[in-house]
Amino acid sequence: MYNTELEMSAKFEKFLKKEFGNSYLKEVSGLFGIPDFVIYDKTGYEHSIISFELKLKNWKKASIQAFRYRSFSNGSYVVMPKAEFNSPQFSQDHFKKYNLGLAEFDTEGNFRIVCKPTKEKPYSKKLNQKFSAFVQKSRKKSKNIETLFA
Repeated sequence: MYNTELEMSAKFEKFLKKEFGNSYLKEVSGLFGIPDFVIYDKTGYEHSIISFELKLKNWKKASIQAFRYRSFSNGSYVVMPKAEFNSPQFSQDHFKKYNLGLAEFDTEGNFRIVCKPTKEKPYSKKLNQKFSAFVQKSRKKSKNIETLFA
C-alpha cells in the first residue's frame, strides 16, 4: 500500500509517460477543480481529454471530484489501491451510473481498469475550450488513449 498520495502520484506519472506518452498535464488549475492528471490527444483542432483523480481512500469523495472534471473532459477516472474496493459501502454501480472510469493502481505500478467510461462531450464547452487553449500549441503526441474508453 502507498504511504501517501504523493508517492502514488509519482509512480502513476511514470506509468502515464510509459503507456500514453508525454501528452499529459499534472494538477491543472483554473478549471472546475484540480485533477491530479489530465491526458489529451490532439487530432487537428479536436481533443480527447481524460482526467484522473488519485485517492488512497474515500472513493465517494474521489467520484465527486472525478464527476466535476467531466465539465472539461471526455472521460474521467478514479484511481485507487485495490484495498479500497473492499470497503463495505463501495459500489461499482455508482461509477457505471455516473459514467466514471474506475481503476486500481498497485505499488508495483500495475494499472487495471475495473470500469471504463463511455466517451462523451464535456458538460461545459467554455471549460473544454479553456483546457484546449492550454494544450493548443503542444506538439506532444499521445498513444493508446482510446483504450481508456468503452
